[in-house]
Amino acid sequence: MELYRPRSSSIPRQYHRIPRLERFSVTDAVHLKLRLQALDAALSTVSPADDYATIFAAIDDACQPRPFHETVYIDGSEQFYLVVKPLSRPDLIPEVYADAYTAVLLGRPFVNTFTVSDFSKGIDPTFSEIRVLLASIDGLCETDLKGAFERLEDKVKPFPFLRLPAELRLQVYAEFLPREAHVALLAQPLRDHRPPRLDLQIMRVNTQLHDEVQKFLYSNRTLFIVVARDRESLTLSNEFAARSYETLARMAPKTRELFTGLEIQIGYLAHQTFTSKHYVDIDAVPDPFPHMFSLLPNIKSLLFSFCSSPYAKIRPPRIFREYYQTLEWLFPYIPPSIEIRWDFKHASPGWHVLRHSPIWIAANQQGAVIEDESIVRQLEENRNTTLNRNWRDAGLSDHVERWKP
Repeated sequence: MELYRPRSSSIPRQYHRIPRLERFSVTDAVHLKLRLQALDAALSTVSPADDYATIFAAIDDACQPRPFHETVYIDGSEQFYLVVKPLSRPDLIPEVYADAYTAVLLGRPFVNTFTVSDFSKGIDPTFSEIRVLLASIDGLCETDLKGAFERLEDKVKPFPFLRLPAELRLQVYAEFLPREAHVALLAQPLRDHRPPRLDLQIMRVNTQLHDEVQKFLYSNRTLFIVVARDRESLTLSNEFAARSYETLARMAPKTRELFTGLEIQIGYLAHQTFTSKHYVDIDAVPDPFPHMFSLLPNIKSLLFSFCSSPYAKIRPPRIFREYYQTLEWLFPYIPPSIEIRWDFKHASPGWHVLRHSPIWIAANQQGAVIEDESIVRQLEENRNTTLNRNWRDAGLSDHVERWKP
């Protein structure tokens, strides 16, 4: 089994050991409160008749940090600190607010920008994260930042793209956001398969565009999951299953609700890549697969397939035994309302034994056993079609046919 634990070279090794409370203190909250009050005062003095240069200069002056050698205390600083401390960088609230305000002032919708300006302090907050706190901030700072932004936002014309008919918007999404028939949870169906790269900046424009693109990207697609389990390596087996559960649990609930088809590829544990835990905010569960089905409430069909391996012609008995044990472990967790389909292409030789197994008998009890094409088979056929077309275009098709067995 491969061990793979990626770490961005741009993030210091000691970053996760920096106590969160040491990055922002009550003293910092005092200075932040003064800056927000100065920003509110600047916004209340500017007029729409002023030129942009004057408005921007007033906002920039208000956002300037105060000298930290000053010793000040303001009533309510502790409560204000408790309100803003959930943000990773509360000290950037004035700058992020000012960027969003000036964008709307220029007639553009604000865009959530995900950046890291100082690795020692954490990820910069987005305006959407700050906006939900503005009402509480105004109450403690005696400001009107929320109202000032909403009044300005009401004057902005609708985003031009949203004026297009929905059918045209879908065509634009299809052109610039190519999507496959499946969404791979962790591992791709084929090791050499590379899904198309997507630029999802459009989802940050506003809520309507975000929801439209989300529905376009995930509706009518099959969720692909690799399941591998070995009774002799239960620790690694449980860790491998936990990574799939954590990745699925990290998805937005609206995204998970869009999946209606699921493909589970029964793999061989020794051929899988083991990754470390990425989402520390997701609590571990003792047995992930019952919870995974509860996270996918709209799944109607489940296709079982088997991974291809170097032993395509003569598969060792151990591999087939592991396939059988994995199915035996997984099958009781499947809700009875889900239709089960099978693709036995990569299970041979030996898949005929499955037809006489208790699992096959139990599958028949839920209805007729249906055979179907897996994502792997579809990708292989598409790849072969592309290769044949390239050979034909290069004038090599006759040579290929001559040397076929």
